[in-house]
Amino acid sequence: MSDWDEDDWGTDDLPAPEAPAGATAGEADAAAAAAIVSALVTDSVREAMRLRLAPLAQTAVDQALTGFALGALHDQANRAAGAAVSEQLAPSSTQPADEATVDDEAAVDDASEAAPRLYYGSVDEFVREYLRNVYRRRVGGQQVSRKWAARWWQYDEAVIRLEALWRSWEHLRTDPATGMSVWWRDHADHHMAVLFDEAGPFAAADDEAENTNRKGEPLPYIAPPAGMFPDVRDDDQG
Repeated sequence: MSDWDEDDWGTDDLPAPEAPAGATAGEADAAAAAAIVSALVTDSVREAMRLRLAPLAQTAVDQALTGFALGALHDQANRAAGAAVSEQLAPSSTQPADEATVDDEAAVDDASEAAPRLYYGSVDEFVREYLRNVYRRRVGGQQVSRKWAARWWQYDEAVIRLEALWRSWEHLRTDPATGMSVWWRDHADHHMAVLFDEAGPFAAADDEAENTNRKGEPLPYIAPPAGMFPDVRDDDQG
């Protein structure tokens, strides 16, 4: 709709024509008639301009609203609707601070229980302090088929298998019910049988005194070079 109103185009508001000073009655009437004619002509011109310009103005408004403006309004409405839906679906974040603190502490406790500190700091300590003492088997010599090397750390396969024995022992020792039974059956007896085999990792070890023992003695052991197996207790705790 145009902002122009037909009432704005009348002649009611025009000032009354004034005759020149000293004019006769006829001259005054003629001046009045001329003013009326001029007003009528002006009104006709204005009406023609209104009729001509009003459709153009309306077309311009329609084009603006059906173009970029409507597209922008549509996008804005979509964003507003999406934000409202996301707000409704978002989980509540009104958990009290005290409850959050308790949950954090519980998570820390659970993590500590899930990963207890290592009992032995390295595979060397595990072999030296535990394995060689609990696995007392006669090894070496002409009359014994089992092979072992006091310098076990010189044999890559042996190191890997002994490392596996240590790590599995650290994990299963925390199970007070069947942990150790599982370790012996599934880990220790399996890997030690391979390590003791004459054709196993220690097949190249000589039957020297350092690689032999007497019945009931711990497995032969010679310490590795310093720093070869550092203590990793603190590293494993992160």
